Amino acid sequence: MRLIYLLICLCLISCKSYTEFSHNDNTCHYENSMFIINKDNKTLHDSVFNIIKKNHRIEYNKKYIKEKIWSLGDNQISYVTTLKNLMINRIIRYKNREISKVRFMYEDGNTYIGKETYFDEQGNITKVIDHEKGYKICWAEIIAIMKKRYRSLIRKYEIHSFYLSRVSLNDFPEAKPRWTVTMEGNEAYEQKGYDEGQKHYSFDGVTGKYLYTSTSRSVYD
Repeated sequence: MRLIYLLICLCLISCKSYTEFSHNDNTCHYENSMFIINKDNKTLHDSVFNIIKKNHRIEYNKKYIKEKIWSLGDNQISYVTTLKNLMINRIIRYKNREISKVRFMYEDGNTYIGKETYFDEQGNITKVIDHEKGYKICWAEIIAIMKKRYRSLIRKYEIHSFYLSRVSLNDFPEAKPRWTVTMEGNEAYEQKGYDEGQKHYSFDGVTGKYLYTSTSRSVYD
């Protein structure tokens, strides 16, 4: 009877650890208006287009948002909006003032997140690439896992940045979903990386389970 009770407890603990980090749009910030492409986003406003024609580049720097807009030539314009507190970029490409593509990127590691969407000249969706295909753990949740698992190390070395990389199942359909996180901290942590090698922490992209830690070193001739 005691054995059965222990097995039930272990099962509950296992289920809790899984559901605690299962994909959640609110946690992942995909409910933020930045991820919603509305009618106003589909056509570049006259005032912006006229300034771009004249100056080729615009930058706005506000408290929580940074925007960069520049001409790419051949009637193509790139409009990048950055949420500073989340390090998330929304990159919209326009052709002849009409939207042609939108994608989202986590800045630290230049990792694409969410869905990349392509449009025709009438603003209709023609193609969608799901960069998180096969994953249940999103970019924000893997950072939360790191902060929970390595909280003492994070405090000790004043960790301030989490660089993310992910195995793309679009490029490698036979691979298993896996996140890898590299951290950046104070001078002591940087020196530790030089002395012992930089640490890269890998986790299962479905369950959030820790897999292994690898080490890399910079070699100079």
